[in-house]
Amino acid sequence: MFGEEAIAQQLAEARSALDEVRQQQERPVQSVTAESADGRIEVTLGPNGRVTKFRFAEERVLKEGTEFLEVEIAKAVNAALDARAEALSADVPTPDLEAIGAAVAQIQEQGVRQMRDMTAHISQVMAKLQGGK
Repeated sequence: MFGEEAIAQQLAEARSALDEVRQQQERPVQSVTAESADGRIEVTLGPNGRVTKFRFAEERVLKEGTEFLEVEIAKAVNAALDARAEALSADVPTPDLEAIGAAVAQIQEQGVRQMRDMTAHISQVMAKLQGGK
């Protein structure tokens, strides 16, 4: 039979892993600013990951032409996105949700099996008490 202590241990481990996921999701995300064109173009991403500020540090950068601006703006946005992704994934490794799900499923299957066995034993005892075989 699957003992109570083993079930309690597996459930505690599953709850702990799920708590880690919850804490990661609740972690506040900071704004991120990145620049390109030697600091003349700045992009800021807010906590939601959307662009909240776009700034030309000096207006002369506008005279560089559209092709230059397209490339440099893309560089600044991508740098900000990379910095945000790094900040989000830096601290805590992501728990293996598949393993947690498998452990919970195993606990459930073993618990159901154990309940069936107990029900069968109780039925046998009741039958004996009632004068059956």
